[in-house]
Amino acid sequence: MNLLNLLPAKLQPYAKAVVAAIGALAGVAVFYFGDQPDVAAAIQVLTALGVYAQPNGAK
Repeated sequence: MNLLNLLPAKLQPYAKAVVAAIGALAGVAVFYFGDQPDVAAAIQVLTALGVYAQPNGAK
């Protein structure tokens, strides 16, 4: 999925940072509200893959 279509024009150059921030927030939520290390590991892997796959917008 391309996140650039969903972001406002002002945030498009920072698409990778937005994906990383969402993944970090999800990781913190699992850390505090869940006790499942498998889910936490899966979120970290999916965040890394999402940051890798997401292109940054043109400035």
